[in-house]
Amino acid sequence: MRNKKRVKYYSRKNQGIKNYKRRTFLKAIFFISLNPLVLLKFNKTVVTQDNEALVKGKHDSLLKIVPEPIIPSRPDLIAMYRKCWQIGMNKTEQGTSENGFVEQYVDAAFDRRIFQWDTCFSVAWAKYSQGALPNIVSLDNFYRKQHADGAIAGVIRKSDGTDDQGAETCWFTRNNLFSWIEYEYYCHTGDASRIPKILPILKKYSNWVQQNRRHSNGHYWWSGWGSGMDNSPRSIANEPYPPYSWIDYNAIEAMSAYYLVKLARVADDKEIEEEFQTLYDELKQLINSTMWCKEDGIYWDLDKDDSFLKVKTIASFWPLWARITNEHQVEKLVSHLNDSNTFSRTHRVPTLSADHPKYVKTGHYWLGSIWAPTNHMIVKGLVANGRYQLAREIVCNHLNNMSEVFKETGTVWENYAPESVEPGNLAKPDFVGWSAVGPIAQLIENYIGITLDIPANTVYWNLLSTEKLGVSNLHFGSSSIEIFCNERKSLNDEIEITVQTPTSFILIINDGEKTVTKNIEIGEQKFTL
Repeated sequence: MRNKKRVKYYSRKNQGIKNYKRRTFLKAIFFISLNPLVLLKFNKTVVTQDNEALVKGKHDSLLKIVPEPIIPSRPDLIAMYRKCWQIGMNKTEQGTSENGFVEQYVDAAFDRRIFQWDTCFSVAWAKYSQGALPNIVSLDNFYRKQHADGAIAGVIRKSDGTDDQGAETCWFTRNNLFSWIEYEYYCHTGDASRIPKILPILKKYSNWVQQNRRHSNGHYWWSGWGSGMDNSPRSIANEPYPPYSWIDYNAIEAMSAYYLVKLARVADDKEIEEEFQTLYDELKQLINSTMWCKEDGIYWDLDKDDSFLKVKTIASFWPLWARITNEHQVEKLVSHLNDSNTFSRTHRVPTLSADHPKYVKTGHYWLGSIWAPTNHMIVKGLVANGRYQLAREIVCNHLNNMSEVFKETGTVWENYAPESVEPGNLAKPDFVGWSAVGPIAQLIENYIGITLDIPANTVYWNLLSTEKLGVSNLHFGSSSIEIFCNERKSLNDEIEITVQTPTSFILIINDGEKTVTKNIEIGEQKFTL
């Protein structure tokens, strides 16, 4: 995940929290500016005995603003959902004159630095704060620090806003997810005002990555720390080799290009649209022609001679989200996810295949732990390829395991063990942070199954459960809607749906067998499918 100085972790031996010393690390610099775009309503408050009532009042107010999941059969998931909001509120950070950050931003909850992919995955849940907490504006901390040549550091110090590593280091760059989360925020809110401002920044950054992180064979490179998979056996943390060509970096840059095309279309920027459509097509062809192994049915990293480096990790699934896979490739990758000898473990999905000799049953970071960002990547990839049921199964497994640990510890963790229902060894508590993407975003989008496309005036509902499900106080543009279905005995039974809305919209429901489209009018409506 990242290079780090000191970590609190969960000990299986005494079920407590200890300190674990790891490495000390490198440093570096630099610059640019965007105005904050969100008016914040909550300041960060440290909880003490004297102000506990004040903090509780703020938390109660926050819960009145955010959506309310309707899942009567799962009070445990509701409790974890609410706790994540409380932790997220308490960990919201303030910018300073010294670091030049935005007024307030969601924090990675890790240490005194901000991290690129942590922040992107944090915005994925923080977008549901509905104006109460900072969300998309948190990305501006990175945009403001863009170098004149387009480079953006993957890790930046909170103290003074300088880069944590120099651009010459192989772990300077991190997972380029900016265009994805910007486009997702646009779909979720309908707010296109940022797009003309951030498009030139993201184009310049992508151009820098192409110029400085691609081999002559067209493939991208970084290091174990750059990939976020610190101690994975596929790589060395602070070295660019092995592997020589990295499947995750290639797929992430293809995905970045995919979403840049969409953002460019919103902004009606034909030049950027054409540039990144060309890059996307190029990377799709390159990855599939050189990194896909027909025999093994999986994507591999490559060595210097373009031979496969067959270390089976979760990195091989990034092409699903990049939408560069054909139907045959999707089926093969799904078979790996469902294989109990590799990735289908007690807690899904481990970051290292269980049949690898270095796999650790308690996790030990990237030797098997379950992580929020990679699980979200898997789920997003499955949904992108129409595998809604498997995506929900993995989310249900993840949330069920998280909930059992939450009952025992009262919090959510940095990562989780793959073979037992407990935090990973090593793992930090109160990790909100990206770990809230499960209890908040995946709960709404995959467990309940509801996603928004405000520009298309559409609510999508993958309704794949028999329990009573829904959500209330969900912002739909300038309005709030409530939508839920009643409990039924089987998936084949009729679905009784209630909608309360002050605005009309299109509702598209997928029940696993068919897709039904309904025009929803203002007021309360009850209907049966």
